Amino acid sequence: MPAFSASLFKNERKERDSHPDYTGPGSISQADFMAIADAITSGKYNTDDRGNIKLRIAGWRKKSSGGRDYISLSLQVDDYQAGNGGGSVNSAEIPF
Repeated sequence: MPAFSASLFKNERKERDSHPDYTGPGSISQADFMAIADAITSGKYNTDDRGNIKLRIAGWRKKSSGGRDYISLSLQVDDYQAGNGGGSVNSAEIPF
């Protein structure tokens, strides 16, 4: 299943409680983005009890080449299983 990747570093510029504790970059390939869009428009995704699309998230503690500790994240759409809360989307509602 297509995946997003991201890294979270301690926010060295945090000045208030409302600022995030961790922040960092993330990315997804165009091919993975299109695969997710195709899965959503065809109703091949799992939903929770509120109708939200389920994701799986994994994280690894790592150290950057500059010596900073960070968390490397992988996010992916939960593996689709028919009859497990899949949904449908009106393609007119998708903003792309």
